Amino acid sequence: MNKIRIYGRTEYPGKVTAEALVSPAPLEGFTNVDSARGYTTERNHPLFKVCYTDKILVYPSPRGSGGFMGYATGAKPAAFLHTEGCPLSVAAAAAARIPSMTDFDVDPCVVIETGDTVFVNADEGYVEIVKKL
Repeated sequence: MNKIRIYGRTEYPGKVTAEALVSPAPLEGFTNVDSARGYTTERNHPLFKVCYTDKILVYPSPRGSGGFMGYATGAKPAAFLHTEGCPLSVAAAAAARIPSMTDFDVDPCVVIETGDTVFVNADEGYVEIVKKL
């Protein structure tokens, strides 16, 4: 089994292994997330109604206001991995106790694909990716 390891900065510690769900577009909370069902309700978003519950949610950045906290309630992702550091992700991760990382040595949105198995070790600042078959 060939693993790819990338390094980043921890926003909230923790370790988790789960399937990746990659968004090519930023994620907005507020009225654009159904936290009970665990998916975005933004109609033109690539992840419209795609369940993120218990997945490693990989995305460029959050956008909007404190509504991003919707991702930290109800049906939650297993971890947040994003390319641009932002207080919105930090607050959501801390509130939900979800491992969160940013500022990677390579863009996780390019290296990780939906369906890959990902081990997030935010305690030590790295992510291991096993590519889907």
